[in-house]
Parts: sequence; structure tokens; C-alpha cells
Amino acid sequence: MMTMGSTAGTPAPTNEVYAVLAAYIDQPAVQRIFQGVTGAMIAGVTHIHLLFQSFGGAVGDGVCLYNFFRSLPIRLTLYNAGSVASIGVIAYLGAKERKVSTHATFMVHRTQASPQHATAERLQAIAHSLTLDDERTEAILRQHITMGDDKWAAHKVSDLWFSAQDAVDCKLATVVGEFAPPIGTKVFNV
Repeated sequence: MMTMGSTAGTPAPTNEVYAVLAAYIDQPAVQRIFQGVTGAMIAGVTHIHLLFQSFGGAVGDGVCLYNFFRSLPIRLTLYNAGSVASIGVIAYLGAKERKVSTHATFMVHRTQASPQHATAERLQAIAHSLTLDDERTEAILRQHITMGDDKWAAHKVSDLWFSAQDAVDCKLATVVGEFAPPIGTKVFNV
């Protein structure tokens, strides 16, 4: 369940909730999001505003969040107020409404793994796993964002960084906008 954060001034409508998540995308983060969102829905919330800050994490957990966010029967607005990177970008794309702060950035790259101490067979398995993860994350990216062939080619060999305006231009974010809970609104920490 979401835990209470800061409060001040006039409250938001009772059918809306504001929350923040600054986390590595892993099983515990996914569980906290599931609990927070389902708790909010049970309480009658119809719109969740979530400030989403992540430098990435596990591919499977990010894809899971992407699918969860896409399937929500309530309105979800995700906000990038600093940086969303790696698999965090895939999760972020699951929301229909995606806002980005004027000075925020995004970064995407290919899947990475450390082959230290791996046998030849293990290296083959790692390569297969990386290929599968790259295929599914690139399919999600291509479904949502628009980039020229030169950017897609660069994505295969290096990190791609996007400013707020770049993100809106390629449809990674829907609009430049700030996370701004009304004064007096409880802000939950997920």
C-alpha cells in the first residue's frame, strides 16, 4: 500500500491521487506499485498522477509494469521530473498520458549483461536472452515512438538521450508538463 508523504493547502479531488516513485525497477518496486494502484482503485480513485523517476532495472519487471500500466481501467498520468532511463522508459510508455518536466531527460539503450566467469554454453544462453530482451523492448519502442533510421541505427550501438522537447517530438512523452499536486494534497510515496 502507498505510504503517506508530504501534505499542504487545498486537497485534490477525492477521486484523484498523487504519488512519487524513485526506484530501481525490480520485483519489490513492481509489488509496491501493484499494491498502491490496487489500493487506490479499491478506494474509488479514478485518476493516479505518478511522478516516475528511474535509472532502469530488470527488463522483465519493466515490461511487466508497461503491460500493467496499459491495462489499468483508470486514468494514469506518469511524470518524468528528472530522468527516466533504460527499462524505466519502457515502463513509462505504458501510460497513455506521459508528461515530462522542461529539464528532464530520457535514455534508452540495448540490453546489457556481464559475461564474467561464463562458460561457452553460458555465453550462448546470455546472447540468446539479450536478443530476446532487445527484440521485445525495441518492439515496444517502435510501437510508441517515431525516430529516423539514423537514430534507430545509433540505438543499436550507443545510448540515446532525449531532452524534454525531443521526447515530445518523437512521441515518447505526450506533453511538456510539471508534476504539481494542488496545495494541501497528500503525496504518497510508493
